Amino acid sequence: MNLLQSHYTYITLILFTISGPLLLSFDKKVAFFRHWKFFFWSMLPSSIAYILWDILATHTQVWKFNPEFLLGTFIGNLPLEEYLFFIVVPYACLFIYVCLQSYLPNLTRTSYHKAYITTIIILCLIAMAMTPGRAYTWSTFGLLGITFLILSAIKFTHHLTYLLAAWAIALIPMAFVNGILTGNPVLIYDNTENLGIRIGTIPFEDFFYNLLYMTWMISLYEWYNFRKASKS
Repeated sequence: MNLLQSHYTYITLILFTISGPLLLSFDKKVAFFRHWKFFFWSMLPSSIAYILWDILATHTQVWKFNPEFLLGTFIGNLPLEEYLFFIVVPYACLFIYVCLQSYLPNLTRTSYHKAYITTIIILCLIAMAMTPGRAYTWSTFGLLGITFLILSAIKFTHHLTYLLAAWAIALIPMAFVNGILTGNPVLIYDNTENLGIRIGTIPFEDFFYNLLYMTWMISLYEWYNFRKASKS
């Protein structure tokens, strides 16, 4: 049986995504298992927000799931695999971020942070201007632009170099996983609600949907670290 062309497709991708980061979490230099508490509290509010977004988008047919590639267990209008997705993918993304901090301690370039923020906000404005009112485009780029404006306003940007580097690295496994999810397709998009631009089979918005999640989660993670350091 080809697991990537069956009812086990989505769950197989989830197991593939978590296997490497979980096995390497006990690497002595990174010791990611020591970060599990902060991972949980960083992931939880971000994933709850995304699951609610997912439920609404599925309800309004911005996207839908193809039962041909699912186990068949649904909670509300989302498959079980989707809930697991919002635990497993965040774990893998934060693992990449912590690895970068551990192995490249001098990576931060604070002098570039203003340029990063400006570039992302301009990109968000252009994407939204190209597709007035399209739900996936506007929700993704609108929230991303607002998030970076807030981080800039409260001057909580010290982590942006590592965040963007982790996102860039995460795009590699994301291209594989999302390529299968959108290529089979496990997930079917209404192209009238997005830019209509695909990288392979992946909607352009997906890459920034991932960046938005990582920004929320990693900013929370760094806030918890800041509080811990302040108490010490």
